[in-house]
Amino acid sequence: MKRNISLLTLLCLVLGILAGLYLKPLVTSLSFVGTIYINLLKFLIGPVVFTSIVPTIYQSSKKKDSTLTKAVLTYMGMFIATFLLMSLLCILIDPAKGFTFPATDWNGSTQPLSVQDIIVNLFPNNLVGIFADTKLFAIILFAYMLGLCLSKVKKGERIAEDIQIIRDVFFKILEYIMYLTPAAVFALIGNTVANYGTVIIGVGLKYIAMAYLGGLATIIVIMILPVWIIAGISPVEYIKKVYKVWLVSLTTCSSAATLPTTMKVCKEEFGVSPEVVDVVSPLGCTIHMCGGAVSFALLGLFCSRMYGIQISLPTYILMAVSALLINMSAPGIPNGGVVIGATYLQLLGIPLDFIGFYSGLYKILDMLYTTLNVTGNITANVILNKIQK
Repeated sequence: MKRNISLLTLLCLVLGILAGLYLKPLVTSLSFVGTIYINLLKFLIGPVVFTSIVPTIYQSSKKKDSTLTKAVLTYMGMFIATFLLMSLLCILIDPAKGFTFPATDWNGSTQPLSVQDIIVNLFPNNLVGIFADTKLFAIILFAYMLGLCLSKVKKGERIAEDIQIIRDVFFKILEYIMYLTPAAVFALIGNTVANYGTVIIGVGLKYIAMAYLGGLATIIVIMILPVWIIAGISPVEYIKKVYKVWLVSLTTCSSAATLPTTMKVCKEEFGVSPEVVDVVSPLGCTIHMCGGAVSFALLGLFCSRMYGIQISLPTYILMAVSALLINMSAPGIPNGGVVIGATYLQLLGIPLDFIGFYSGLYKILDMLYTTLNVTGNITANVILNKIQK
């Protein structure tokens, strides 16, 4: 079903472009569909993030394993390095230059962020208010604290399990909302093309090209070179062994579906010990690193450029830290990149108008991001296996 939705979304992307060019009154009358879709995403962002983080942190806090700790630190390091690399490429190439995206519910300015503001906002004075106002950083911090504290008290497991059940309910709601994606993409793309003509097509192609360029740079700099330097595996040998996983990731767009192949390649092709693979691989499948770093860095910088938002150093640090926390803590959301992308933009105070257009592109992007995630998983296995030895 999910595959059918993705294919239908791509079809609606094309039909929306054609309708925007030749049937402007039709797409204008259907604009409310896109508005409803974005509002539903906004409505569920806070609850989904909170209920995703608490069980994840609880389960991680209960495990006492040095390999697990090393794996988490390795994935975090790979994420930060990838985020910085993708940011550098975005600054040098500036793929959004010369285009301004329409923002129907935004006044064109943002409040400047200071370090003091960021810290103060982490400690709100009203628990209900952080959800009512979707203060995501405060929600994330509270969820981390609750998940950690539940692991330290009696019967904390019961509460964590209840929250996990609520999370599954929200995921099911999101799954139903995702059925609206094709219609929302048709309406949003159609209206955008009607307003901006064929320029928007070029913007989409530039976005995809930028993502794949960043993905290629990530594979070379963050994955192939470290394995070559640390484990002594040449680039040619690495690619020969890892391409089997790429075939699965490109077709399934699922790290979970690729996990058995990932573990097999790690053990049989790279000679990673089962003790390392059995801990590191499932973790990598859960916290999804390098693909998320490329996605977040590009989405944040691209959208901020389109809306004329200047990114200061404190704001950029906020972007990187929030991307890391969201990426580690909200796994398993159906069509997750769209929802998490909306969460990220909401946190940064960037309008969500681009998300409808992003939804239409996401299937093509997801092939890349999943491949980066599983390749990073293999890289972490190889490096940690070498360190363990």
